[in-house]
Amino acid sequence: MKKFFAAFLSLFIALLAGNACAEDSFDLFNFLSLLDLEQCLLRSYRCEPLGCSVIPPMDRVCHNFPAGFVETHTAPFTTVVPMVDVVLSAISSSASQWAGSGGSSSGGSDVHLKYFEAHVFNMPTRTFIHFKYPFLKLCYYGSTPWEVNYLSEADTVSWRTGATDFLSYQFLLGSLAQISQVCTLTSIGNNTGDAIGENISVGGQVLGDVCMGTWGVTYPRTGYSNANSEPVASGIAAYRASRVVASPFLRVVFMPKLFDPNPKMQMGYPFFGKPLNCFSRGTAPLFWDNLDTKLPRGAGYIWVLWERTCCCFPSTGCLGLPPFI
Repeated sequence: MKKFFAAFLSLFIALLAGNACAEDSFDLFNFLSLLDLEQCLLRSYRCEPLGCSVIPPMDRVCHNFPAGFVETHTAPFTTVVPMVDVVLSAISSSASQWAGSGGSSSGGSDVHLKYFEAHVFNMPTRTFIHFKYPFLKLCYYGSTPWEVNYLSEADTVSWRTGATDFLSYQFLLGSLAQISQVCTLTSIGNNTGDAIGENISVGGQVLGDVCMGTWGVTYPRTGYSNANSEPVASGIAAYRASRVVASPFLRVVFMPKLFDPNPKMQMGYPFFGKPLNCFSRGTAPLFWDNLDTKLPRGAGYIWVLWERTCCCFPSTGCLGLPPFI
């Protein structure tokens, strides 16, 4: 009973604390504020009465869930996430020769060239979401631990040069796709699906993670990109970092994780995207970046990667579930 009360109290404090901590720091007490549950969870929620072909018949539930977080910064060894800061501090001395380099542009004539460091990490979310929506049937998507998966500062040579990716078939496919404008075409289905809350893929299953829609190509997976918008450049770095974690061959990755190559991306910090904040990679900034404000050097963004899952529950006819709650 005491353990239950302690767990209940910690959850209650976490949900009520909201922004109790400093605005530039995210931890156990306010990280839930990063999640746009209305757009990314509730809009994706589908319940099909008796949709599971089992005996006895069960309802089929599908919804998005937060699979991971990616923080991007223009300055190396900078973070607003305490557990990331601990690991960065541990490796900063050995990589100090890189400190002070980087930045949002190359310093050359190409004013669109931008650079972001990237930190991929994970935190437990299911318990907190279930506490906020106690009557919502949520699929079990694993016991998500507190973990740091990837820090680009520890993988600095590959993150800056992409040397290992030049030998991959994805780089070759990306080069061909870029020339033929295939990547832009694949974004049409994704963007249509975003608008209606469904997953519609045009060529995504064939090309995998090679394309990023209107953002260009994924390979080589580096922190550099050519983009007019700083948030777009941040999104490119965030997606590429997730693909490094998913395919870490010849890269420095602490905890590999098989991220879905077709997630829904959501901006959680420093602001939510508007009018759309749960979209496929490569979505034109017109749909989500109407608050494009250039941040001071060192300030960054936090992205949430949402993936799709489905499961079966004892049948209730889906009564009381979205969109009816």
